[in-house]
Order: sequence, then structure tokens, then C-alpha cells
Amino acid sequence: MKKVTVLRLSGCGHCKDLIGALDKAGVKYTSIDADENGEFADKIEEIVNTEVYPIVIIEVERLFPFYIFRAQTYEEMGEASLDNAVKIGTMSIESMVEIILNLL
Repeated sequence: MKKVTVLRLSGCGHCKDLIGALDKAGVKYTSIDADENGEFADKIEEIVNTEVYPIVIIEVERLFPFYIFRAQTYEEMGEASLDNAVKIGTMSIESMVEIILNLL
């Protein structure tokens, strides 16, 4: 099972609602109070570019960046840069293969 961590604020109503819903659903998680773990919370806020709580972190297998380049030929692909690429996201190899198969 994947590890779930909820980064929360002690006075946050949405955080309490989420934790209540997780408990009701039987989801096992670790709850971290952002006020008590300020340095960690600041790093996570910076990484996800938000100060909105709760923040849910789900530990998954190793993920890789996945881009689709706008190129018609292999030669064009060699000259391509990230400027002419569409970042699909960060995902597992299995997810990448599924997207590729759907695009073919």
C-alpha cells in the first residue's frame, strides 16, 4: 500500500474534514502539523507552489518527467528543445507506456 501523509494546519476546517473523511474511509495516513514542523512545511509549500492546506503527499514508485515533443521527423527531434515540448507530467514508466499507446 502507498504511504499517505497529510500536511495540515491545526485550525484548518478543510484539514479536519479531510482527516475525518480519511478515517471514515479506513485510509491509513500520517498526519503532520505544519505549525509544529515549519521548516518541512515551508519546503513542501515551495515544491508544490501553494500555501493552501491540507496538502496530501502520496509516496509512489519512482517517477520520471514525461514530455511530448512537437517534431515530425527524427532529425527534428534531435534539434528539439524543451521550448517546443509539452510536459505531460511526472509519472511512472507504466503510465508513460499507457499514454504512448493511447497516442498511437
